[in-house]
Amino acid sequence: MTLSFGKYVLLLLTLGIPGGCSTPLPPGVPTNPLAHSYVHDGTSIHYKDVGAGRAVVFIHGFGASLEVWRQMEEALKDEYRLVLFDLKGHGYSARPHDDRYSLKDHAAVVLGLLEHLKLDNVVLVGHSYGCAVALMASLQAQESFSGKVSGLVLIAGSIDPENLPFYLRLLRLPVIGWVTANLTPVDIGTRRILKRAYHDDERVTESLIERYAKYQRIAGTAHALLTTARQMVPPDFSALRQELQSLKLPVLKIIGKYDEIISPDSGKALCRMLPNCRAVIIDDVGHVPHDEKPGETIPLIRDFIAKVSQRSGSTGGEETKP
Repeated sequence: MTLSFGKYVLLLLTLGIPGGCSTPLPPGVPTNPLAHSYVHDGTSIHYKDVGAGRAVVFIHGFGASLEVWRQMEEALKDEYRLVLFDLKGHGYSARPHDDRYSLKDHAAVVLGLLEHLKLDNVVLVGHSYGCAVALMASLQAQESFSGKVSGLVLIAGSIDPENLPFYLRLLRLPVIGWVTANLTPVDIGTRRILKRAYHDDERVTESLIERYAKYQRIAGTAHALLTTARQMVPPDFSALRQELQSLKLPVLKIIGKYDEIISPDSGKALCRMLPNCRAVIIDDVGHVPHDEKPGETIPLIRDFIAKVSQRSGSTGGEETKP
């Protein structure tokens, strides 16, 4: 059955896709006093740098911010040097009205941050879309023989363009994408997506919703999300698949058994594509295992970092902070 444009818009509003009208942040929303910024290609990138030891860099997913790692940060900050940052167009990073939001552009931000902090042999931890960004950054580092990356943790991610989440497919559509990003009420959209992301609905509290929604109200967010979504699949995707099969890094793939955003099968397929990947499925969890089940996720990451350290023969990433 063919839907009229009006019914299509109603469907979008009912589904509640994150995005919403780009209005300024309400008064009283503070910036993080422990955060820093660096300028990449004219864009201010917001990041935190805490702890000491081997450097672990965290890359959040589409429409999120570095706040998704709060439980990871609290658990690991006394053991490692943790670098958490907001992707371009996300969190408190800038949202320039340009077209440089491709997978390669986001990966360049990651490598630029490593260069800014003078870090080598880091472990990258990516979640959802952050997995694709981490993989692209790792490939670029491997091609340049830079030694910037020594291991990857991929949480609830995939690179299958045929199985993009429904809301991302909508954002990629002409006109429909604009309507989705600009007319969906922020709070409603965020709540609906988080209900799908979390296996336990009781974890989707008002404070969690606001933790995501507040960034969607920053002017320029709709453009950033739309442009990122439309450039999410590289035009040379087949070549990317071949390159990934040559990735030499050890990889830990963490999959939520009840993930409704990225199917577990899609996550397993990504791991099979990589030469040195181990997949672990966590039960009773959805798309955000590091927040729903930190007690099971954190030991996996801690053990993986220890093995990477033994493999590389050094603790890596312990340069003095600028």
